[in-house]
Amino acid sequence: MTKENNPGWPDPTDWALRLHDVLEKIGADYHSTPWEVANDPEEFAGLNLKQARAAEALLAIHTALRELPPFEKSKGAAVLHDVAGALRDVVMGGSPRLFKSARPGGPGGDGIHRNYVKVFVVLAVRFLREAHGLSEGAARTAVAERFSQAGATGRKGNPLSASTVKEWCDKAHPLSSNHEDVRIHERVEARLQEFRDDPHWPGDFDEALAWIERIASDPLLSSKYG
Repeated sequence: MTKENNPGWPDPTDWALRLHDVLEKIGADYHSTPWEVANDPEEFAGLNLKQARAAEALLAIHTALRELPPFEKSKGAAVLHDVAGALRDVVMGGSPRLFKSARPGGPGGDGIHRNYVKVFVVLAVRFLREAHGLSEGAARTAVAERFSQAGATGRKGNPLSASTVKEWCDKAHPLSSNHEDVRIHERVEARLQEFRDDPHWPGDFDEALAWIERIASDPLLSSKYG
């Protein structure tokens, strides 16, 4: 697609760069904002500010999509607007119906963000053990060091430790009574099988450690630390 043969469309490169610039500015603010709730509930800081920036990112994507003719009356794009609006309600102290849980839940437990991080931590440990023959302890220590250096934390907010990594690895089991732990195991094994099928398996050990450092510092993971 080019601007010349699609006059109703914005220039694709200009469109993408403008959206990228807006999202990077919002994202930098989002990543640097702590998850803790500010001491003063009226202060626009901490978690309150992080929620606001998340809403801004969704609205920026929605606004950009509406520059494209197919999205001017898009039901799919309207979903982004609804989620952003619900987040803004939360920022202002509301309880939007979109974020109301429709299922009975028990106390405690980890949310989707924490479990997303667990998948990659457990994957890294199993990869080092199977592909490169590290002991359980050595693999857990290597992974904990690299994730903690990238900012990953345990449940109490301390840097991710080898003992916490051990706990996550032990719980990710196909026979666990917790369906989320089973799901983590399944996702890890599916990804690990992709690696086993790669003709370059197991690869270079130093490159494996560099790969762990890259995924640990990937914004998709680091945005969920804390």
